[in-house]
Amino acid sequence: MAEPVAPRTKPSDLIPDAEFTQLLLEMHVIEGARGGEHLMGDSIPVWEVYGGTFDRYGYTSDQVARSYDYYHADPKGMVARYEVIMDSLKARTHQLSRPLEP
Repeated sequence: MAEPVAPRTKPSDLIPDAEFTQLLLEMHVIEGARGGEHLMGDSIPVWEVYGGTFDRYGYTSDQVARSYDYYHADPKGMVARYEVIMDSLKARTHQLSRPLEP
């Protein structure tokens, strides 16, 4: 018989859902510029760059990790978050693809 799955424990310092989604978006933008373990054209490890993003949002790496684990335990919620992320990335791409105005 399978072991019962423990219910998700909500961290006391959980990043609010909307802010977590924005943070994931920024992480994916960083990933888009990434090549291997470093950013393209740079020797800074990508997790150090993430750390700067976490700082800008006012979160620690540990807090992000706890929130990540909590939110990723809900697959349907993550699908909804990634739909928002994909829409945001598409909008950025569309805006960047517009012709420059003279």
